[in-house]
Amino acid sequence: MRTWKVGQFTITEVQELPIEVGLLDGLIAEATPESLDGIDWLYPDFINEAGQILADLHSFVIDTGEHVILCDAGCGNGKSYPMQPIWSNLNTPFLDRLQEAGYGRDDVDIVLCTHAHLDHVGWLTVQDDEGRWVPTFPNARLIMVRDEYERHLSQIVSRDEPSDLASADDDDVDLISRAFLPDTSALSDQTKLIQEQTFQPIVDAGRLELVPKNGEIVTGIRYEFSPGHTSAHHSVRLKSDGEVGFITGDAFHHPIQIARPDWSSQGDWDGAVSAQTRRAFLEEFAGTDVLFLGTHFCGTVCGYIVADDEGFQLVDTKPV
Repeated sequence: MRTWKVGQFTITEVQELPIEVGLLDGLIAEATPESLDGIDWLYPDFINEAGQILADLHSFVIDTGEHVILCDAGCGNGKSYPMQPIWSNLNTPFLDRLQEAGYGRDDVDIVLCTHAHLDHVGWLTVQDDEGRWVPTFPNARLIMVRDEYERHLSQIVSRDEPSDLASADDDDVDLISRAFLPDTSALSDQTKLIQEQTFQPIVDAGRLELVPKNGEIVTGIRYEFSPGHTSAHHSVRLKSDGEVGFITGDAFHHPIQIARPDWSSQGDWDGAVSAQTRRAFLEEFAGTDVLFLGTHFCGTVCGYIVADDEGFQLVDTKPV
C-alpha cells in the first residue's frame, strides 16, 4: 500500500489486479522490443526482458481531510465483459485492500471516473445478497463529466432501430476494444451491460452528478480535459498548499508514451489528438515538481517528468 502527499492531500494506491503479460501486446503498435531497446529507464518496472508491456489496474484514493475521493474504479467483481472475458466475473479482494488502506465503503463520499470504459467504472456497484446491483459506496456521489457520460450512452443502439455503430460518427465509437473487435454490434451489447450493471444503479439511487468540461470537484481538485482516448476523456488535477498532482487516466496508457508521446494506443478515439494531449502535458510538467500519477503504471506508479535528449522520462525524485 503506497501513499504520496500533494500539500494537505494524501493519495493512496489501491491495487485491483495486474494486467496479464501479453494482453496488451500490440496496443501501442510502435512499441516493439526492437524500438524499445535503449530506453533503459523503462526496465524493469514497465517493460519485461522480452520487451512486453507491464501494467496493472488500480485506483487512487484522494483524502483531502474533508473528503475521501476514489478516482477510477477498476473492473469490479462479478461483472459481464464479453469483449474482455479475462476481466469478467472477477473475485478480487479490492475492497479488503481499500479497508487495509484505512477506508471502508461508507467512508468514500465522492467517486471520479476519467472515462466510462469498463476497467475504470466496475467498482461503482456490487451485487447484494439477492443478486441486485447496488452502489458500492452508499454515501458517495459519482461526479462525472457530462460529455463523457453522454458519449457512453450514445454507444447503446437499440435492436429495434435501423442505425448501427458501424456507420456512427467517430465520436461515438471510441472504446479500447474497438481496435480488436471487428463486430461493432458487440460494442453496443457491452455498453448496455455496463449501463445496466454499473451506471443505472447509481442513477436510480440519485447519486450521479454531471459536471461540465474541466469541472471542479471540490476545492483543489478538478477534471482536466485530455481528449484522444475518448472524445471527452478527462484527467484529474490536484492542488494543495501550492503543490500539484496529476492523475493521467488513459491519456497515458503506459510510460512508453512519456518517452514517445506520439505513440498512441490502437484503442484511442483519435491517435493524433491523444498524442497532442500528451505532448502538451509533458511540456507543461517537465522539470517541475508536479507529481505525475499513472492510472495503469505498475512498479514506479508515479514520479516527476524530466526532459532528456530524445523527449521525456519519468523519475522518482523531484527535479532540482
